[in-house]
Amino acid sequence: MSNTIAKTKSTNNLIQVRVPADLKERVGKLFESLGTNTSDVIRMMLLRADETKSIPFPIRTGAYPISANERIREVVATFELENMPLSDEDIQELRDYELAKVTTEELRQKTIAEIKRRQK
Repeated sequence: MSNTIAKTKSTNNLIQVRVPADLKERVGKLFESLGTNTSDVIRMMLLRADETKSIPFPIRTGAYPISANERIREVVATFELENMPLSDEDIQELRDYELAKVTTEELRQKTIAEIKRRQK
């Protein structure tokens, strides 16, 4: 066996990752549509991590890639476009919800109570 082949075999190691089958299939199709495959993407991620000495993509908490203030501004702007401007109290309720000071159910109950009050 040549030195090149021996060196290649000794430097390549197998990494195994367990993921749900549906996730593997979805990202496999995605990567294929981008002209690559899952192994190459993982290899690229590892190389970038080594190069940058960090996780090579932003790590965020929460489900949204934008901040709570940006989401609130977006909601306010949408309502304004519909000629339904929100009051300061409405905006504060949005802030409370976005900052998890109230639950969805608490906000729903408050909204129902407000609608019933207006209907009287």
